[in-house]
Order: sequence, then structure tokens, then C-alpha cells
Amino acid sequence: MQNIDTLRYSYSGFNNGLRLDLLSDGRFINENYLFSCFGGGERKRVFGTYKMDSINLTLIPEKIELIEYPEKMELKPTKTQIKYGIDSLKIKTEFKVLNWETNKYLLSEFYDFGWSTDKENDFIRFADYVNNGFEPETSGMYLSKRSKDSVKSEFNIKKIPEKWQKYFLKEPITAKIKSLKKITNPNDKEYFWWEIELDKGSKDGMNKRLSMNTEDDMIFFDIDSVLNNRSFGKYYMPDFTTEKYPIGTELRTRWK
Repeated sequence: MQNIDTLRYSYSGFNNGLRLDLLSDGRFINENYLFSCFGGGERKRVFGTYKMDSINLTLIPEKIELIEYPEKMELKPTKTQIKYGIDSLKIKTEFKVLNWETNKYLLSEFYDFGWSTDKENDFIRFADYVNNGFEPETSGMYLSKRSKDSVKSEFNIKKIPEKWQKYFLKEPITAKIKSLKKITNPNDKEYFWWEIELDKGSKDGMNKRLSMNTEDDMIFFDIDSVLNNRSFGKYYMPDFTTEKYPIGTELRTRWK
């Protein structure tokens, strides 16, 4: 009997996830699942064959198995098996293979809109996680195979195809608070937030995909608007005080 080994790449989010199993006999199983907090959901499995070398992976899909779970738990799920080809059920089939020490990634250039209203793909999402210091400890919505070994080296941007390198920061961005404004909800006087202006803008590499945080990691927010020499974000937690975090407080995209 043939011993079939499996190489698994995956990501897991809140009530959703994706697994890609590459079997040693040349077959693959791509499983995507999405569930609602109120019950119900679906699980899609795509089967086929693949070709892989040290830098590229190509999936050749053949058939689909779609399992739909009703909101009412007492009802049985329905299973449908069809030949691959329906546009709404298609998957990414072309990937670049990327290694970062013992971590492995499969990144596709295909633009998808399933998780965001922004035009983005795996390379852009991977850049976000590298820029904000989440990688290599935590991965985003792209396929990865993580190792238990800690990754100690800086990411080598030359491993990324040249057309996507512009999304990666060469150095972490350091900015200081330029102004602070407390905004109170007119419909609920007890609800407020802080609008924070930073002294770095697009000319310094700032963009709306970045997150900024203080060295103590207590103040953190996403950049929501960018001008040439300044940028803005909102902080909603009630623990913010101008005494502890005054004008001039330093924030960075990454401290380590």
C-alpha cells in the first residue's frame, strides 16, 4: 500500500479558514470554510492535481464538493458534487513559493475582494503583516506553513517579485503626535474617541494600510487618512490621557 504524505498550508480566521493539502502522489485538496455566528455556513472542497517546484505552484482543479449547513442545527447539511469550472466557485491556482527561514508561504498575485473592499492580493496582505511587525510570528489571510522554530532574520525583500516590492517598507516608520483632538458623539455624550495627527505623511512612506503603536504597546491605531507630510488615525479606548501620551509622543510601525 502506497504511503501518501501530506504537505499542508493554511490560514485560520474567525469562523473562516482555508487549508491546502498537497499530497505526495501529485493530488491536492483545497478546503475553504465559512460559518455564521448565528448558525449555518458552507465548506467547499476542490480536488485535482498540482505541479510544484522551488519557486512556483500550479493547481489543476478537477471537481468540487460543496457542503452547505443550514442555520437550524437540527436540519442536515446538503452535499453537492460538481465538475470544476463555475466562476463563483473558482479558486486561486497560481502561487509563488516563498521561504523565510523555516516558515513557508504560498502567495498569489490574483486580486480578490472576498475579505476587503480594497483591491488587494496575498502579496499586499503579506506586506502589511511584515510592515506592521506581525510576521513572522503571526500570518494573515494567505497560505502559510509555520514552523515551531523561531525566525530570527529580517525578511529579505528580494525574495518578492519586483512588481510587489513597493508595498514593503525598507525601514520601520517613526512618527510623533502632532496634535490631539477629542471627539464626542453628539448622540451619546459618554462615547468619545481621539483623533490623532502624526507628523509623517505619504512622502515618508505612510499609507492607509499601516498601524502605529507606542513602545509600551498601549496605544495603537490604524492610519485612516494620509496627506503629503502628515497622517491621521483614531483611538477609541477610554484609557488614553494627554498627560501620559502628550504631543511629541513617538509611535512606530514596528519597534523590534
